Amino acid sequence: MWKSIVAARRVCGSADNESWAWVIPLKAGNFRIRAFDVRRELLANADDLWDGNLSIVHDEFVATIDEVDDAVRRTGADPKELDAPWKCDFPL
Repeated sequence: MWKSIVAARRVCGSADNESWAWVIPLKAGNFRIRAFDVRRELLANADDLWDGNLSIVHDEFVATIDEVDDAVRRTGADPKELDAPWKCDFPL
């Protein structure tokens, strides 16, 4: 079981945005899978990033690690690309 967040870039529907999916392991043993878009202009100054200017496009909880890959696919990301956040330029 993962003990830290992993993330992957995902295809974004807008040329003005970047997008990521991330998997968050929760203390209860389940997982939260979220995907969000953020405007490229905001990425230039990471200090401006906060929940209010991120567009959450997918938010799902799954009970087991066996369900994570399918949930990540539902975000539009490839579960094979999940990695440490700093390896995919994850901005949070």
